[in-house]
Amino acid sequence: MEEQNKDVIGSAMKLMRTLRRKENPAKHESRGAGRLLRVLQENDGMSSRELADRMGIRPASLTEMLNRLEADGILTRQSDPADQRRNRIFIQEKGSVLLKKMKAVRQMEREHINKSLTLDEQEQFVALCEKLTKSLEDFRNQAGEQ
Repeated sequence: MEEQNKDVIGSAMKLMRTLRRKENPAKHESRGAGRLLRVLQENDGMSSRELADRMGIRPASLTEMLNRLEADGILTRQSDPADQRRNRIFIQEKGSVLLKKMKAVRQMEREHINKSLTLDEQEQFVALCEKLTKSLEDFRNQAGEQ
């Protein structure tokens, strides 16, 4: 009897959706806000345009997020002294505390997931993910050449 192929991509996407989903996220604990705060923590004071480019989102979408976060004291926007048309974004203490909390939750999730697999299974999983990533990149590169 012929073996059926398993839906590897579907299973990987289901895992990613589960990792990203929060049952009842607290205010500003969305994945997008967490990502924005992580980028700012590494590059505090970057411009709105740089931040949108780094995050790969439209400037209009970023502006909506910045408005909400700024209204709650998570971050501030300040005019760039060198170019008054440009805003610089700075993470505030409240934003740093929120990011620390979000990182702690993510670390607990990592630890829980790692406990679900043996060390050998973890190594196999990582190797399989790397193999699939390379395969997909190679496929896309070949498709782009044609």
